[in-house]
Amino acid sequence: MFPYSLPPDPKEVAAIEARRNREKERQKRFFDVRTRVMGVDVEALNSQVEERKLREAKERSKDEAHGTAQVHYDMVAQMLEKEDAERTRRLAKKVQEFREQKQQLKNKREFNLWGPEQLWKGFQALHANSDAHYNPSSLQCFSGEDPARAMTVRTQQEQLRNNLDKQVHEQQQARADERRTGK
Repeated sequence: MFPYSLPPDPKEVAAIEARRNREKERQKRFFDVRTRVMGVDVEALNSQVEERKLREAKERSKDEAHGTAQVHYDMVAQMLEKEDAERTRRLAKKVQEFREQKQQLKNKREFNLWGPEQLWKGFQALHANSDAHYNPSSLQCFSGEDPARAMTVRTQQEQLRNNLDKQVHEQQQARADERRTGK
């Protein structure tokens, strides 16, 4: 006999119905164009985007705080440099004033060793070593030196200029003679 007349087993019916539902869900997922094309979890992507935006906002605020602190430190450094430059300038000015007031040449001890006007006068350079009170260490002229070298150079330059003028004049005269004879 065939079991057509027997009622179906409720466990089997429940298992068959569960399989059908699972297959419908699977088909729904496969045949849904949006889900199939994207192939990813949209909610997970949206949460990742939100997390990234939060992280970037935190970094931006951190950078802004660092930037304001950096600007503050730069201003402080500039103020300190300006104060240091002002302090250096004032010190240099005080040193210069002290030198002008207290360290004048006429007030030095070394200035007045042999006579009050000795260093002001100075020694005139000699053109010869004939003075008796000069020894060999204080020679003013050495062998081979020409004390009148400047005058000699000046005389040579004048002679050169005169010779050049004569040559130019002679050349002009020769050209003029050629023109006269050539005509």
